[in-house]
Amino acid sequence: MELQSTASVQEFFHEVISEAIRAQGLSATEPTEFYLVNLLSDFTTTPVDDEPLALKLATATFASSEDRVKHLREIADKSLYVSGFFADSLRRRSIDPNYYISMGGSAYAQLATHYRKHKVYGGVYDELGQKFRSFVDVLGEISERTSTSHLTVVQLYERWLRTGSEWMERRLRVHGLLPRTGEGQS
Repeated sequence: MELQSTASVQEFFHEVISEAIRAQGLSATEPTEFYLVNLLSDFTTTPVDDEPLALKLATATFASSEDRVKHLREIADKSLYVSGFFADSLRRRSIDPNYYISMGGSAYAQLATHYRKHKVYGGVYDELGQKFRSFVDVLGEISERTSTSHLTVVQLYERWLRTGSEWMERRLRVHGLLPRTGEGQS
């Protein structure tokens, strides 16, 4: 990745998200791309809390409608960000990335249902819920591109075994490894 000057964090994230989406061969609507830009921009100034997702979900379940939506968005956004950018740290903490993927995709799907009458929000949350794993790969690619350290082939293979990521499978093939179909999680 070439070092370039950008006017803002949002411009930087818009550029890298657009590039990663294209590189993944993923189609995404413009509102969803901007949602991801804002998500990453927000996480540059807001630390990820340590509260377990299951506790957040329990809180959301018993909250008022307005608070429930707020909690579901926190669950979904945290799940996407953490599973995309910090999948290796999850492994070190003995947490399966698929747990985050399942929780996040489900939370976005619930938000889509809540906003079904609102074309933009409902559409964004629906797209994020349905393509959650693919958007995790987009953030994983951004993490890798912007990281000062790169995954070894063994780390890449281990991550692919845990997540079944199509992006990681393509990267393994570039390195000459041909993972057996059905071997990784899907």
